[in-house]
Formats: sequence, structure tokens, C-alpha cells
Amino acid sequence: MKAARVFLMVALTILLLVKGIIPAFTTIGTDFSNYYTSSYVLVHESRNVERLYDSQWFSQRARMLGGPEGGIFQPFPPPTALLMVPLAFFDMRTAKTLWTVINLGILAALVSVLSRLSKLDYSHSFLVLLGSGFALINNFYLGQSYLLLTLCLAFSIRFYTQKKDVLSGILAGLFIPIKYFPLALVVFFLFEKRWIAAASTALAVLVVLGVSVLTLGPALHSSFLRVVLVEHLDGQMVNPFSATYQSWNSLLRSLFVKDYPLNPHPFVDWSAGFSYARGLVITGLTLVLLRAARIGFKQGAHFSFFVGILFSFALLVAPATATYHFLVLTIPVAILSSILLESRQFVPLALVLICFCGLGGVPAGALEALSLERAWKLLAYPRLYLLLGLFLTITGLVKSDGWHKNPHPISS
Repeated sequence: MKAARVFLMVALTILLLVKGIIPAFTTIGTDFSNYYTSSYVLVHESRNVERLYDSQWFSQRARMLGGPEGGIFQPFPPPTALLMVPLAFFDMRTAKTLWTVINLGILAALVSVLSRLSKLDYSHSFLVLLGSGFALINNFYLGQSYLLLTLCLAFSIRFYTQKKDVLSGILAGLFIPIKYFPLALVVFFLFEKRWIAAASTALAVLVVLGVSVLTLGPALHSSFLRVVLVEHLDGQMVNPFSATYQSWNSLLRSLFVKDYPLNPHPFVDWSAGFSYARGLVITGLTLVLLRAARIGFKQGAHFSFFVGILFSFALLVAPATATYHFLVLTIPVAILSSILLESRQFVPLALVLICFCGLGGVPAGALEALSLERAWKLLAYPRLYLLLGLFLTITGLVKSDGWHKNPHPISS
């Protein structure tokens, strides 16, 4: 067993190096270009900040700064421009190199925090991160910020277990104006009646938004609220029918909405059906979440149960997902795996790990290239179904005795 674990870790590490870390030092894609260009404009060309949502201008500016594929700032919230401010004093290629090195440090720190949260040793914690597959690989390769987001969430939960609610709330709130996902942790604080943590989160959000408005101006934020945010929440991306997003928005729109040339052959040409079906799916998932939470609180479930259902639910109802989004699931998966292993619940453990590892291995881009139509489009969304499977597996654990022993075991 130990030899198999070592072999798996070595193989996945080599894959991470070859596909993620090494190319990250020489490649600049649109993801990093988007972050860097917005921060560069803020630092060096503040007179042009109101043009960040001008797609043509932004793409041209990104190319001039060194992004070969250009870029687009939409649908990012305005505070995203604050993210790479320290790196905006370097050219784009140097900044990408520095960001890759920083990500390596973040990865090491995340292994340490996950080990303390889950009581797994460092090698097993690292293996959980490697098991996320292209979630971790693409975070390095594309220059994404989800490894940093995951570290902030992990520290937030760590401080939560230590009853350091102010620090927990601040770390949960720092990223909310940039990435909405940490709102799932706010819901957790409210469920647990940790009012100081929730208030600290709100304060952190207000501070970040205040800095953003002061530096970028109110006009850009107004434009975001009036146009960009509404379209984003509705799943109106460059191609809202694309299977690369692996979301209910994309799937149901492909099945019910006819569009030339993006979706000429839906399963049923019934535009209203898209809204009805989406509402039904989200309502159903919400009811499952609330029922599981109610039972969990009644039976005193382990805190990782709530983190698991909230994190997976947030991704499940998101208007669009990408592989690197699933890095955040390494936190609940590491903790749940430890508990399931200790309580010898091998079937749910296998289901959790299969779904989790599958999420990082699904070639969504290749599935989109198949150009499946009508009912065949249902076959193009395996990542969505794996995420649904993970969510239902975790909610199904609520009645397991393993969750109700020592609900907050980590206090140091």
C-alpha cells in the first residue's frame, strides 16, 4: 500500500511539473494576462480605469503589455484589479514568473494547513491536492489565483476551529469582492451562529470594496452592477452554450434555447423551458441542502460536513465553472477522507475520492469539441454529474455515526 501511494504521488507530481509548473515559467495565457493588465492599468494608467470593461481596448492593451492572446476583464468584479498590484511594477513575463514562485510557496503552506485541519500527514495532504488533477495544474499553468483563495479559506476554517472568529472572518471576507465563492463560508458562520466571524467578514468586504471604489472610481463599479454582474449570474458568457462551463446554466440552455449559430439544434425549442428547468434544479438542490443541514445540526454533525455540502453546493449552482475552481474542494475532501478512513466507511470514502478526482480529470474542452447536439448534449457534462454525485454523497453522510463524535477536534 505504501509503495502504491509513493508511486502515485511521484506520478502525479511529475504530471504537475510537466503540465503545470514548468510551462508556467514560459507561458502567458489570458487568465494571468487579465489579472496583470487590470492591475497595470490601475497602477500606471489610472486615467483609463473606466475602460477596463471595453473588451476591444482591454484586449489590445493586454497584447501590448505582453499577453499574446490578449485578454478580457469581463466578468471580473472591479476589485480584481487590486489582486496583482505588487506585480504590476514588473513586466508581464517577469510578473508571471514571480507569481509562479509565489504559488509554489502557497502550495507548501496549503499542504501544512490541510494537514492540521484533517489530521492527515503531509504526504497524504499533498496527495489530496495532487488528486485535484488539472485543477492544480491549470492554476499554475494559467496563473490563476484559486490556490491563494483556497489557502485563505483553509486558514479561515483553521481559525474557526480555534475560536479566533475575527481572524477567521477577515480571511473569509478578503476574496469575496473578487471571487464570490467564500460566501459559502459566510453561510456556514451564520448557520453556526458565529456572529463575530460573520461581522468580521462583512468588515473585510467593506474595506476591500472601499479601497476599490477609491482607486478605481464609482463609475466602473456602477457599470459592473448594471450590466456585467447581471449577465454573469445569468450565465451569459462569450458562448453561454459551451460545455466547457459544465454548469446547469450551460446544459439547460443548450437543451431548450435555439440560437444561430451557437446552438441551432436544441433538444426542444422552448426558451421558457430553460428558466423553468433551471429554477426547478436550483430549488431542488437548495431543499436537499437545507434538509441535510437541518438533520446535521439536530444530530451535531462534524463541522466538515457543513463545509462539504456548502462548498459543493456553491459550485453546483454556479453559472459557470472551470477546473481550477475545484481546488477549494481539497479542504472538505481532505477532512472528510480522514474521518471516513478513521471510521472505516470505505464505500463513501471511495465515492468521495472518485468524484473529487474525476472533477480534475474531465477533459471539458475535448467534450465541447465533439459538438454534441439535441439529447446527446447530456453526455457532454460528466464534470457536472460528478459534482452532483459528490454533493449527494456528502449529504447522504449526515446520518452516519462518524460525524457526530468530537465535532470540533482541532483547537491548537
